[in-house]
Amino acid sequence: MPARPATPSSESALSAEETRRVLSALSDGPGFAVLRGLAVEGLTDQACADLCRSVISVTGSPRPRESAAPMDDLLTTPRAPSSAPAVGEGSSRAGVEVAALAPHTDRAGPPRPPRFLALLCVRPAPAGGETVLISGHSLHQRLMDCRPAVLPELYRDFRFGAEPVLARTAPVFTRTGTRITVQYNRYQIERGHQAARRPLTPAQTDALDAFDEALRDQAPLLHLQLRRGDLLLLNNHTVLHGRTAYTDPHRQRCLTRAWAD
Repeated sequence: MPARPATPSSESALSAEETRRVLSALSDGPGFAVLRGLAVEGLTDQACADLCRSVISVTGSPRPRESAAPMDDLLTTPRAPSSAPAVGEGSSRAGVEVAALAPHTDRAGPPRPPRFLALLCVRPAPAGGETVLISGHSLHQRLMDCRPAVLPELYRDFRFGAEPVLARTAPVFTRTGTRITVQYNRYQIERGHQAARRPLTPAQTDALDAFDEALRDQAPLLHLQLRRGDLLLLNNHTVLHGRTAYTDPHRQRCLTRAWAD
């Protein structure tokens, strides 16, 4: 979509036609939309977060700002190595090199994973940090073609996360009529089962390994280098998102995040 002026108001950030196209892409199309060139010059990081929330409000009701943790709406280069290099904002060495982020869906706070996710690029990393999108439907089809025996296990419950306010039990795949939704985060599943003292069974481990293999083999929907002012909207129930490794010697990278239902 073309560049446009933008202020922290959903009405001025998106036209009626852009709103229609976004909603169609998220619900009936590929599950994502990219808005190019929102005017973030002169805005503070927090004002950019407000803008991000105002845009996602066209999709539904925004989640509370701090759904999981303080400053949850600002994603910046970490100061110290993360204990979760596979899924999280990554691990770092002196805030210079940050590991890749494995494709996943967001949990957010209760009662369930948010339907929509918005990411607004305030400042990109100097090198790397491409966003990677993968279709949950395509992953399901690949497993059906190559490893159909593991699908019943992926339709059964797993434990996601260890924190009392965030932990939940849910299947990886859910089918409602002809629609298939996905919820996946291998790191959080392993944390959840460890915290509950309910080790993953061999069948569960085999199913998760098959899912990870399909992730590695599946061609992404998109490799996207978000530039300053670019905003990505995606359907968190059907599209997994990740990020390539990046270098950020001055810890300048900043994205804002918002969720909506």
